[in-house]
Amino acid sequence: MPPETAVVPRPAASLRRRLLLWILGPLTLLIGINAVVGYGNAVQAANEAYDRSLYLAARTLAEELEWREGRLRLDLLRGAGYLFENPTGSRLFYKVETADGRYLAGHPQVPGVDLQRPAPVRFFALVHLDDAVFAGQPVRLAQLLHVVEGAGASDPLLRITVVETLEARQQLIAQILRDTLTSQGLLLLAAALLVVWGVQRGIRPLEAFRRQLADREDADFSPIEPPDVPRELRPLIGTLNGYLQRLAHLIEIRRRFLDNAAHQLRTPLTALKTQLALARRQSPPGEQAQLLAAAAATTDHAVRLTEQLLAMTQVEHARELQAPAPVDMAALARQVTGEHLLRAHAQGHDLGLEVLAEGWQVQGQAALLHEALANLIDNALHHGRAGGQVTVRVGPHWVEVEDDGPGIAPEHQPHVFERFYRAAAADRPGSGLGLAIVREIALQHGAQLQLRSPCVRGIGTAVRLCWPSLALSGADPLP
Repeated sequence: MPPETAVVPRPAASLRRRLLLWILGPLTLLIGINAVVGYGNAVQAANEAYDRSLYLAARTLAEELEWREGRLRLDLLRGAGYLFENPTGSRLFYKVETADGRYLAGHPQVPGVDLQRPAPVRFFALVHLDDAVFAGQPVRLAQLLHVVEGAGASDPLLRITVVETLEARQQLIAQILRDTLTSQGLLLLAAALLVVWGVQRGIRPLEAFRRQLADREDADFSPIEPPDVPRELRPLIGTLNGYLQRLAHLIEIRRRFLDNAAHQLRTPLTALKTQLALARRQSPPGEQAQLLAAAAATTDHAVRLTEQLLAMTQVEHARELQAPAPVDMAALARQVTGEHLLRAHAQGHDLGLEVLAEGWQVQGQAALLHEALANLIDNALHHGRAGGQVTVRVGPHWVEVEDDGPGIAPEHQPHVFERFYRAAAADRPGSGLGLAIVREIALQHGAQLQLRSPCVRGIGTAVRLCWPSLALSGADPLP
């Protein structure tokens, strides 16, 4: 098979380029449309002016016509001569004929207007304007009907046609086009410079924000507050600050876990190493058995400590790992108590369950509440007296575990829920994490943690998880 080629991602366009494209692109299109519309309006206005001049030339020529002694006379030099002296660069030609088309004066080849083709009314109904070709070049013509009264006028209705070549119009249109393109080009250039300047100033806070992020220390997760931040960027910065807080929390949890693991696992692992080294020596069989038993006990302690460290880390990550759900506390107490029956009987303890209230639930994570109740039972079995009683009790809106052990001295009670604090004797194994895990789970579930010691006849310890908010809200247990 041919080797797979790596797909190189296309580099993303910068924000500056995107803004310029999205602004200058439509702006160029709008200015182009404006130039086309402005050019068309200017050309139309120029043609209107030239058409009016052409009509005035025909009108002036018609007014200089008169009948004298039965002949049509035109005093061109006196009346309309200035119009035919080419003052604007275009040339004018005319033709006079009767209404039925009989030629009278002017240039016979001057074309007429196609009266069959509809044309808009310009100036007034007696004049018609049209495009035509004269002497092989395009011209504009105006045809006017005029009545000449006078002695000997056999046919007083005349048709006067004046044509104009297009040199002046074309020069004016070219000048309009140059002016339009120049003005619109300068406008586009000025707009582009303003847009570039505005975009540069607009993204300056982003650049300052980038520099502030780049200059931060690796361990600095404090909120970011860049100066002069635009209102549109505040939600982004708020989201980033929230992410930094969550990241700092997760890193702090990892750091605590590593510190705790390094601190707590060092002692049992060192002891285990020493015990195994002694067992490898040439020792009597009885001593080897004792050393191996001690190594097994140390291994069990290290395993339990590792499990509690992982449980503590899982509890601290619980909000990110699982959504809360209703948990039936009576059913949970039955399950956890049943799981510890064999161990309790093997150690000679009497483990029992009393359910005083059924059917009430809390919003939380069943796995964590299971861990909390399991730690309370494990703590009671571990620190209770040999062959003693341990009772798991479920009441209205509370769960507790009680033992009949020696109890906890008053000076230790304020500290027993702290991490790695041990109130038991030094020769009793333990990590000091069990009640700390219970406290963390209680905080996450809105529960209060209560400690009573002694309980009855000066002995015993009871640890209770209670939810006063359920009682205040009227969430009574089911009968």
